[in-house]
Amino acid sequence: MFKNRNGSGNINIYLIWIVVLEILFVFVSFLVFRGFNHSGIILILFLMITLPITLYLIINRESIYKSAVINFSVNATKLQSKFLKEVSIPFAICDKEGMILWGNDKFLSIATEFSIKKNIGALFTDLSREILNNINDEKVNILTAYKNLKFNLHIMSVKTRDLEGLEFDNKNKIFNSDEELLFIYFENKTSFYEIKETLDNSKNVIGLIYIDNYDEVTEGMEDSKASMLIAVVDRKLIRYISNNAGIIKKLEKDKYFFVTDKKSIEQMMVDRFSILDETKEILGGDNLPLTLSVGIGYEGKSIESNNDLARLAIDMALARGGDQVVIKKGQEVMFFGGKSASMASSARVRARVKAISFREILDTKDRVLIMGHKNCDLDSFGSSVGVYIMAKYMGKKVSIVQNTLTKVVEDLKERFINNDNYPKDMFIDGNAAVELMDENTLLVLVDHNTPNISDEKRLVENADAIVVFDHHRIQTSSITESLISYIEASASSTSEMVCEIIKFFDDNIKIKPLEAESMMAGIMLDTLNFTYHTTAKTFDAASLLKKYGADTDRVRKLLRLDLKNEEIKNQTIADAEFYRENFAIAVLPDIDNIERQVIAAKVANELIDIKNIKASIVIYRDKGVFAMSSRSIDEVNVQVLMEKLGGGGHRSQAGARIEVDDVLEVKKMLIEAIDDMIEKKEIE
Repeated sequence: MFKNRNGSGNINIYLIWIVVLEILFVFVSFLVFRGFNHSGIILILFLMITLPITLYLIINRESIYKSAVINFSVNATKLQSKFLKEVSIPFAICDKEGMILWGNDKFLSIATEFSIKKNIGALFTDLSREILNNINDEKVNILTAYKNLKFNLHIMSVKTRDLEGLEFDNKNKIFNSDEELLFIYFENKTSFYEIKETLDNSKNVIGLIYIDNYDEVTEGMEDSKASMLIAVVDRKLIRYISNNAGIIKKLEKDKYFFVTDKKSIEQMMVDRFSILDETKEILGGDNLPLTLSVGIGYEGKSIESNNDLARLAIDMALARGGDQVVIKKGQEVMFFGGKSASMASSARVRARVKAISFREILDTKDRVLIMGHKNCDLDSFGSSVGVYIMAKYMGKKVSIVQNTLTKVVEDLKERFINNDNYPKDMFIDGNAAVELMDENTLLVLVDHNTPNISDEKRLVENADAIVVFDHHRIQTSSITESLISYIEASASSTSEMVCEIIKFFDDNIKIKPLEAESMMAGIMLDTLNFTYHTTAKTFDAASLLKKYGADTDRVRKLLRLDLKNEEIKNQTIADAEFYRENFAIAVLPDIDNIERQVIAAKVANELIDIKNIKASIVIYRDKGVFAMSSRSIDEVNVQVLMEKLGGGGHRSQAGARIEVDDVLEVKKMLIEAIDDMIEKKEIE
């Protein structure tokens, strides 16, 4: 009787039945009122007819009502379904596994090769199954891309608990009460991101270009030839910047300013700034190639801040030896080039200015603390002694801070400790130094410019006034907030630099023989007894130290190895491996009671003397981590190589420390860094 009733029919049953009952009730009442003899039989028949029907309606009222409401909803949502199907916003429904159950016309028009019942994760790779399974009651927004379009996906989870076991349009569709469907609609953000990308690409970029060796290149040339040479440089720079959507203006004879946009500068990065190699084809006096330093700043808060970033970048490029591009993208720093040897200038002006500035700073402080790097070597020790001389001359309380040092330095240090001419607090450890640190204390860092390798890092963190003397190239982690930062990558050693400062510090200053030998040891160590990375200033410094009593024979004795260490050195050289024929890689045996750092340096020095070897790298375990000592002559910048491994140094001599447990992992990282340099053409 009630089968196949629609929603309104189910509701009408209740309404009609009430009317039928009323009519029957009136009819029976009339018969009773007229005294019909068989009225009791009529009442019994009335009950027999109405009671089953009433009971049926009462028992099935819930399902009938629900069916009516659902069918009403179905009819009511037909218009909504038509709207969703034809609306211009892409819309789809999928299950928690990502299988698409339904999509409107706009969705299907976008995903033309897609059809219903395929997984949405194949269409939008950002929608992984893991992400879909973790979507709960809250709406989730995901930015994704499809072909050349960008969409912001809005995803909602809807439970089907209320639809379990219902009859729907004469079709039994059974829903699991825990099943969830995902409703996804797609907000097309393509135009927004196209505009954003256009604005981002057009951001201004400020650049500075300096000719590194203008005076050296034009020295001895006739004015007309020098002018023609620089005119060639001007044309090359103008063409290069113009081809990259920029404008350039000459500030001085050897300095240029340029402006371009972000998109163009990133194209130059892909090109790896070919202008560096183009200008080196220009030869000046004595066939000396011309080199450039470039500093670039962008992603600052304003044009002014980009200009400040460019100035910081050019300072870094010059301090790292020139012939390179340094980019400061906000706080990020990037380096390009730097393949040529650092240009050593014969001018003494910079050293004299630094000496005067250092003396003025010393006048304002009561105490001076001098600190080198971890595992203090002879150059770190010698330059510390040189700074000690100047501070003592100024009448300051001064101490050298040391926690860790090599065996050869311990022997040299003992000569000071056992000498009555030097106070007991000449050397102190890091804990004692931290106690002495206050606002009237000057901290001088020697032979390093990054706090992470300082012998006592807490001093750098607490110091109000810092001075840096170093010959290693600046890195991204270098100290920037210092009163003086004298970093000269062309210097053979920091001891050489400090010796030159002493020369301009005061004419009356005197150096004792032991002090002179300490600085001489630093120079001889880093120059391999004056055979490596020397300049005229190196010999000037050595000459000054000889004048004050430095004995080179005694220094050479400091650098000698005993028989056991010599045997280990020779065996390490014999076991060295050769990668790509031009890279020598050696691993020092992990043996106790040997001079690891000294042996590693000697092995690296001897391997680089082998024909066709462009770089030598020695790996050794030192205080729980693996360390590297590397050398090169002219074709490979090992400072760039070691920077890729978290270390640093300068072009021909650098090192790194890597906290891994397996030497094979260290070798793998080293080989990947070499391959990266070759791929990026950072090797000549």
